[in-house]
Amino acid sequence: MTGARSATSARAGTRTRTGSTARVEPSPATDGKAPPLTDRGRRTRDNLLAAGRRVFEERGYTATRMSDIAAAAGVSHGTVYTWFGDKESLLRALVDDIVTEVFAALAIGDEVPDPERRMLEANRRYLAAYRRHGRMLEVVEEAAATDARYRDALAGVRRDHVARVTHDIARLQRAGVADADVDSAVAAGALCAMVEGFGRHWYGRGEQAASAHDDETAVETLTRLWARGLGIRTPREEPA
Repeated sequence: MTGARSATSARAGTRTRTGSTARVEPSPATDGKAPPLTDRGRRTRDNLLAAGRRVFEERGYTATRMSDIAAAAGVSHGTVYTWFGDKESLLRALVDDIVTEVFAALAIGDEVPDPERRMLEANRRYLAAYRRHGRMLEVVEEAAATDARYRDALAGVRRDHVARVTHDIARLQRAGVADADVDSAVAAGALCAMVEGFGRHWYGRGEQAASAHDDETAVETLTRLWARGLGIRTPREEPA
């Protein structure tokens, strides 16, 4: 998850925004598909999204066909096209939902005042989000290989992530909590990449399933590396 409201402001200590600027722009071929107005329509669309996600995760983006999605959803070909002009528009809807969910899940406010505890909770939420969405993010990366809009969306998530962390590291430095001799922007880029890359391999590529270590060990280890890298001097309370 190259990010998605990844452990951003939560990792260093400020309120997060309510959403990301990372969105996939619609294509002309999918314009004009109105959102469903009835409960039945919403249920049908939700069923198609769930079926599309299953097929994408199983087959990948390139190998997926609209007929595969129709079969997985148990509906006719025409029903799929009623709501989505092509598989790209269905993937775009899934991506927007994932980004929205991830950014909302990782919004940590002032209820966690200690910087290292805040990092711990942010890392926990980030990895939980990657556990849910890691395979789909690999599908998005596959689509990005041939569609610049998905590359831009992934890059936008990354930019949002790094910008928030940069701001928060600088705030901790001004407060004398983090080392002042560390460049906040470079540190943010490096530490975000560490957590993002770890999530990609730990969940997206199956390392966690083959590991003797549990998720909490991963969360605590990432947090220690993050705090030590910034020279955080506030003692971390152990989570209850």
